[in-house]
Amino acid sequence: MKVYGIGGLGVDERVFSELTLNFRINPLNWIDPKPKETMQQYAVRFAEQIDSKKPFAIIGISFGGMMAIELNKILNPEKIVLISSATSKSDIPLIFRIFGRAGLLNLTPDFLMKPPPFLANYFFGVSEPQFKKALKQILADTDIKFLRWATNQIIKWDNTEQPTNLHRIHESSDRLLNFSKAEKVTVIPNAGHFMIMNRANELSQYLNQELKAATNNT
Repeated sequence: MKVYGIGGLGVDERVFSELTLNFRINPLNWIDPKPKETMQQYAVRFAEQIDSKKPFAIIGISFGGMMAIELNKILNPEKIVLISSATSKSDIPLIFRIFGRAGLLNLTPDFLMKPPPFLANYFFGVSEPQFKKALKQILADTDIKFLRWATNQIIKWDNTEQPTNLHRIHESSDRLLNFSKAEKVTVIPNAGHFMIMNRANELSQYLNQELKAATNNT
């Protein structure tokens, strides 16, 4: 079974580099959004990278997990795994939604779209020097146009669908996205939003188990 991976806001395959997996992840590349394009419209074009004629699974990180849910509505993956992501608008902190609904994001200049390193490290839960460096580089490489579009989509996201083929892995100390205790969620204790890299060993174990089970069921 082919496994596709989707990074976070404009993030490329580097986010998967610390994982030690028993399978190969095929990273999907973000494409440029069209003017006023919704996440649902974007997902249709984004899906062209996936060979849906054969069994496949999707691993989505942060915004990539939300995109995985939208892809699940138009494709038929065997499994979608969300890491550090959201399944509904209630997982988006209220202050972010208020900020977006008030139109303040559109008034934010480009130079304020990316947080300074000390704030990024705090919100992503990064303390290790090598991962601070990795996060700084990833943010520096993130395209502002895509970041602004994707942030708008996150704020406006109104998904209420809970896929039956979903497995969700989240952090106990995520400062960017929430999760409901009513959901079935694998919680990594004392982990932050960047656990795809700084808690990669634990994540790898869960992913190997989950994808092995999905493969056996195909």
